Amino acid sequence: MKQLYGTAFRCGKPDCQRPLFRLDNETGDRTLNSRVAHIHARREGGPRWNSGMSDEANRSGENLLLLCIEHSYEIDENAARFPPEMLREWKAAQLAEHDQIQRSWHLNNDEVAEASVLSFDPLPLSVATASATTVVAAARAAGKMASVGRQRRRLAHQAAQDWQALRLHTNRTRPVFDLDGDRLTVEPSRAETKPYEDALNGALAASQAELELLAVEVVAELHAVSAADQSLGPWCDWVERRVEELIAAAGRWPGRPPTEDDQAWPDAVAELQRSSAALSAAWRGDRTVSPPQPTLAVSGPVETDQQRAVREHWELLESAGPWGRVKHRDYDAALYARLIEALPLANALPPVPSLTAMGLDVTAWRAATVARNADETTYRALIRQASKQTPLAASVVLLQHLGTIAKQQGREALQDAAAAEATKLLLAEDWKAPTAWADNSNYARRLLAWTAGASHGGEVRETLETALEGSPDLLPAMIEAMGQWGETFSRGGTDATRTFQRISELPDWFPVGLVADLIKQMFPAVSAADEFGSERYSDVVQRLASQILRIAEGNSNEW
Repeated sequence: MKQLYGTAFRCGKPDCQRPLFRLDNETGDRTLNSRVAHIHARREGGPRWNSGMSDEANRSGENLLLLCIEHSYEIDENAARFPPEMLREWKAAQLAEHDQIQRSWHLNNDEVAEASVLSFDPLPLSVATASATTVVAAARAAGKMASVGRQRRRLAHQAAQDWQALRLHTNRTRPVFDLDGDRLTVEPSRAETKPYEDALNGALAASQAELELLAVEVVAELHAVSAADQSLGPWCDWVERRVEELIAAAGRWPGRPPTEDDQAWPDAVAELQRSSAALSAAWRGDRTVSPPQPTLAVSGPVETDQQRAVREHWELLESAGPWGRVKHRDYDAALYARLIEALPLANALPPVPSLTAMGLDVTAWRAATVARNADETTYRALIRQASKQTPLAASVVLLQHLGTIAKQQGREALQDAAAAEATKLLLAEDWKAPTAWADNSNYARRLLAWTAGASHGGEVRETLETALEGSPDLLPAMIEAMGQWGETFSRGGTDATRTFQRISELPDWFPVGLVADLIKQMFPAVSAADEFGSERYSDVVQRLASQILRIAEGNSNEW
């Protein structure tokens, strides 16, 4: 043993630079980083066994080769790749290097005993061999998981890019300007967006599903590593936590509509690779990188961006609650501004019973109550600001509630000012523009009803007919906007199970006849049916179109 270490400095594998001992630069202590390997196996059935070799020749220095821990196991696990001739060449090169650099290791008796036990004692050797096999397998499985995840991420990235391309195309082909001539951002309709959203969500779900299958293999190998060498347990736990984080990151994409990918996914991949590399290093004896302490587990599923936005909106409404319960609180400009910023989110929520408490009406009402005690100059400024709020539904609803609060306070001039601004906005809205329908899809029917009340139904009907005659492509958005929201509840009546839209009746100002004719042209496969019969159409627009046809048939029979 002393002769072997006295004529070698580093691992015998030519491309490996690991020294046979690691030195601590601060203390000068050294740690064994190598094993004695047999060119021909010690026992029959072992790697490269030579039945013609004597016991003395088998134990001699010529049949022994010093290798680092990793490569000492690698040559035995893959014996066909490392024939005796190759290993003898390695030994010759190791001896030649020693003659050239004159560097080696002089072992004391304790170090000889340690190297002998770890190289030749059956129990430590079998444990080390088992852990070597499982560590390599775990590293391979983790690498495969990261590689497959990258491939799947590219599919999600492509789906997100396609969605963004739709948005860019919509903005290029549908120029819309405000009253000051500034160009406004236009979002595609829900009907246009849904296939792209489904594609992105499908790509993310498929990625998670495939990674979950691969994770089973990684975790199984990690448990085998822990069983073979309990001291590696903390590193195995570290890798397992990173596997779980990678799966969670694979199902996430920032923003709806999508924004550019953030660092959550690449960070998860990097952390898995880092933990896997640390496990391999710890197995080789290099335990300088310790596993981080696990964070406390969060109960329940990971909160999505949408869930977070809804939660924060609910918390905002709760913070404004006291202004609605009492009437003496001072005007809070900062809180009012936050509520105004939240109006677009509230506008996007479907007006169904389960969301009433955080919908557009409640959000606008909370804002108006916060403004209750603003002085007259400030209140007039808030009315002017409200008239510039987008979309139209948010502006009009806010103005109506500001007027109601002013009426409660006996400030009739402010009430009239808010009502005048709301009426002006309603009469000025251009319903020939696709954005008017897209931005106000949940409240278009309500807005048009208010407009009919401010003028008369005939003008609204003429406006809609002119819009359809000039742009028949508005038909799907107009149909969907006429849908009245509802939802079904669980047996106990507390949890909403499904939201839906239906059209059971239509107002007088709606051009039923023209719309029915266009439906027959645009959707020839759709036939008249009631709410239940129209369920055979999976597309929302076609389902509502079927209900409109039924109403149109009933009207014609009355005529």
